[in-house]
Parts: sequence; C-alpha cells; structure tokens
Amino acid sequence: MRFDFVFGPVRSGRLGRSLGLDLVGEKICPMDCLYCEVGRTRIKTLERKPYVPAKRVLAELSDWLELGLGLPDHITLGGQGEPTLNSELGLVVAGVRALAPTVPLAVLTNSVLLGNPDVIEALNRCDVILPSLDSLVEEEFQRLNRPLASVTAAGVAADLLAFRQGYAGKLSLEVLLVRGVNDSQENLALLSEFARSLQPDRVDVETMT
Repeated sequence: MRFDFVFGPVRSGRLGRSLGLDLVGEKICPMDCLYCEVGRTRIKTLERKPYVPAKRVLAELSDWLELGLGLPDHITLGGQGEPTLNSELGLVVAGVRALAPTVPLAVLTNSVLLGNPDVIEALNRCDVILPSLDSLVEEEFQRLNRPLASVTAAGVAADLLAFRQGYAGKLSLEVLLVRGVNDSQENLALLSEFARSLQPDRVDVETMT
C-alpha cells in the first residue's frame, strides 16, 4: 500500500510517536528559511489552495489506521511545506477527528498565517499548536527566514499573540538559533520578553548542531 501524504510515525521529542500528514505535497511556503531540512522553497506564496485535497489525505489516513499498527501519540499536520496554506485545512481537521477521535491533533506552523480567520478557526479545534518564531529583529528575521516581502517579524509576532488569546489548547513555541545570524543579545532579550507575553506551555530553543 502506497502512502504519498501520510508519513511515519516518527519519534518526536515533543510529540512522542507522531504520525505526519503532508497537506501541501511539496516545498510551498511563505518563507525560505536557511535551515529548512526540506531544502529551498519551490513556490513562495501566501495563496491558500487545496494543494492536497482533504479527501486524499483522509483516505490515506484511513488506510493507515486499518493496518492495525497501533495508534500514534499524535497525528501531526506538517510535511514538506506550510500546512496552513491548504485551504481545506478545516476539512482535514474535522476528518482526522472523525477517524481517530482519541488521538491528539498537532500542527507545525511557521506562524505566518495565524492572522487568517479560516486558519484560526481550524487551529482552534486542534490540541497542540507548535508555532515557530526565530527573531524579532527585523534584519535577522529577513536574513534567516527569507519571507515574502509582505511578511515581517512584527506582524508574525502580533498575529501569534492574538491567536494565543483565543486558543485553549497547548502551545509550544519553537526558536531556532543560527550562530552569527539571529543569536544577538538584542534578539534573545526580545524573544524572552515575547515569551513572557505569549505564555506558551513550552518553549523549545534549538541550534543547527
């Protein structure tokens, strides 16, 4: 049996045995981060489309569950690109809930679309959101994350704070530091202050090593 959009389970330090669902199918993202393990962004965009139709993702998940391999600790929306770009995100969330109602649903996101009302509505039905924000110094943010011209560190931070106010699930902030790029004392101080305002359940600070 072939799976194009279901992958794993993989062992995650944050999510345990995590079964991934790829909602974009290739490297499509609003950013082109220097450190991305998937490689360069092929299409840099904010356009939301059904890049991978919900029915295909859910059909593969149903097939995987029928294999009887045991339930994962989490089902995680992530994959090659930014999962919130999928305009059928809400349908995927509802479908996962129906197929695996006892498994917590997590979402990995670069936080860029957290101001979109449809994205907010879908994510509010998930158990764990793992947003990333690497720098609040605009020059560092641009150099490390290489976003679309309309995306700014200040805008992403504001949307993330606003999202947190209405989100009742667990939120785990991820920060990746690259020596000489975004590890300045200015950024570390700003991120510390931001984390106190955000009040996440967890903060993970990672490096390239």
